[in-house]
Formats: sequence, structure tokens, C-alpha cells
Amino acid sequence: MFLLSNFIGAVALILRILINIEIIAIIISALLSWIVPYRHHPVRTFFDGLAEFVVGPLRRALPLRAGIFDFTPLLAILLLVFFDRFIVESLFDLARMLR
Repeated sequence: MFLLSNFIGAVALILRILINIEIIAIIISALLSWIVPYRHHPVRTFFDGLAEFVVGPLRRALPLRAGIFDFTPLLAILLLVFFDRFIVESLFDLARMLR
């Protein structure tokens, strides 16, 4: 059972790392949208592409705009934190129980 426990723990850890990378990409993308007006700057394009993985579908489903402000990145971060605390923590707990 320890192999299954280690596997589930590894999957949970990888998911946590990916979630943290996505949250950081969303924050940097939002900050760069205010700072770098040149939309085709390579750094901005990179972070926009990473952030669009989560923000894009949310923006199409729930356009949360108030004037010039877009609150979709905030919703995306909240959903990612919920996913981390609910699913990933549950996987870590399951891995601990299987030991």
C-alpha cells in the first residue's frame, strides 16, 4: 500500500505546484496588463498564455467586468485556492491514511 500512498502523494504535490504556478502567472499577467501597454511584448505574451488556461474559460462563461476592471482573474485565483484546499489536501490526507 505504501506504493499507492507515495503515488497519490506525488500526484498531490505536482498538482499543488501547478496550481501555485498558475496563481503566480495570473497575478503577473494582471499586473503586466496595467504596466506594459504593449500587448505583444514577449514577457507579457508568455504570462498571458499561462493565465489564459484558467482565466479564458471563466471569462467566456462569466464575464465579470465593471467598467475597465475585469474581476475574472480574482475569481480564477479563488477557484484555484479552493481546488488546492479541497482536492489536493484530500489527496494528501488519503496518502497519509494509506501508509
